[in-house]
Amino acid sequence: MRIFTKLFCVAAICLLGISSASAKTEQVHATFENPTNTNTTWNASTKTFTWSTTYYNQLRNIGLPSGDISKYKKLVVDCHFVTGNRIRILFYKGGSNLTLFAEEGVNEFIIKDELEAQAPDDFNEYILQCDEICLSGDNAIAPGEVVINDVYLETYNDEGEKVYATFENPTNTNTTWNASTNTFTWSTTYYNQLRNIGLPSGDISKYKKLVVDCHFVTGNRIRILFYKGGSNLTLYAQEGVNEFIIKDELEAQAPDDYNEYILQCDEICLSGDNAIAPGEVVVNSVYLETYPENESVEIPDIVNEEQPDKPEGYIDLTEAFPSLNPRLGVKLGNGEVVLGQRSKDVIADLSPYSELTIVATPGLKLVLYMNHEVDAQQNAGDYAEADAGKYLFLDVQTDENGMYTLDLTQMDKADLNCICLPWDNSNKGTVWYLLLKDVATGIQQIANVAADNVIYDLQGRQVANPQGGLYILNGKKVVLRR
Repeated sequence: MRIFTKLFCVAAICLLGISSASAKTEQVHATFENPTNTNTTWNASTKTFTWSTTYYNQLRNIGLPSGDISKYKKLVVDCHFVTGNRIRILFYKGGSNLTLFAEEGVNEFIIKDELEAQAPDDFNEYILQCDEICLSGDNAIAPGEVVINDVYLETYNDEGEKVYATFENPTNTNTTWNASTNTFTWSTTYYNQLRNIGLPSGDISKYKKLVVDCHFVTGNRIRILFYKGGSNLTLYAQEGVNEFIIKDELEAQAPDDYNEYILQCDEICLSGDNAIAPGEVVVNSVYLETYPENESVEIPDIVNEEQPDKPEGYIDLTEAFPSLNPRLGVKLGNGEVVLGQRSKDVIADLSPYSELTIVATPGLKLVLYMNHEVDAQQNAGDYAEADAGKYLFLDVQTDENGMYTLDLTQMDKADLNCICLPWDNSNKGTVWYLLLKDVATGIQQIANVAADNVIYDLQGRQVANPQGGLYILNGKKVVLRR
């Protein structure tokens, strides 16, 4: 087991966490520049701010940071009024601003709460793209005079760092992303993903939370997909602020292999509801948050299986039919493994063989398709009754040695164009080999049969036009080749 102890610099906006007596807060204090206009003054020695008009009366700071202020929880303004009874505090983003009011004494503002109350749909932009925080005279009363004892920003003391997602424009026409309005739309229930380019991929074990803040215009939920290779685990975000403890959520879905999704996460992306389309949602923010200083989490190592030796007496399917190009030694469980080309043009005659053996993880449950005339991409459950006999659809499970053997002599179809082992969410394991064994000694192989011979199938029925496979000829089992 590995123990990941997470360090943090400061907390960020949008979430209140568990307080810690050992956590440290930081304060950034403002300093002020001399105003350039004549109707506003700043006396640095007495800390006195005066204004004579209700416009162009700003006292700009040069001490508070601009840009991303998400790590700051609180703004504190300590002031004493000589004349007037309040001043404005302006949070700028571009040419627009959100306004707070400071009165006599110590004023404490929880930044996220105050800005969200004013701008529920886009407060996050003011937090992430804050150009400036400045003081301003009352826009209703002038002249005015106030002593500014102190102005400072204070960091969170109980959370980790946040990493915010940004999104790229989708390449398919049924999904759109409007970056100016933060609007994600989808028109179908498939291929409707909004991929992020801001969240990290790979090892995400240092992140405790994923937070998705969204508002639905149509629909009522979106999916959040944690990818590992071609497979994913899915969470659902609904209206408002959704907070997910990553380890707990993924472990609940995949108790045996959640660690693979945490340690080998290829991507985290949003996706339209796979049950309802069209849909539209405003994505206010998406971010990952690291573990606080006083917390740790245990993530087990990924244990890879050791490839077993190939049993004696078999030949590998890859050797018998190289044109099928099967891919073996691939993990199953939350991912698809296809063995063979999905094409009707590739025919592998199994008539010389009596057994097909799968060597895999002991106890692994598999679904096996062996198709000839029906496209293997279609699910067996979708086949019409008229297709019966054109495929084999078997639920199989390997034994304690990791083996499952199929008796090919009982197959109605001796021709094979594809073997598919579709994924199963409830199982996890590896398929190492597909092996073939020759027909038992004593069975004669002949290429052609004279027209005057009587041929029977294994059920004793006379066959006028035999295809390739195992038959009875003159009282003996023979294998006919096409």
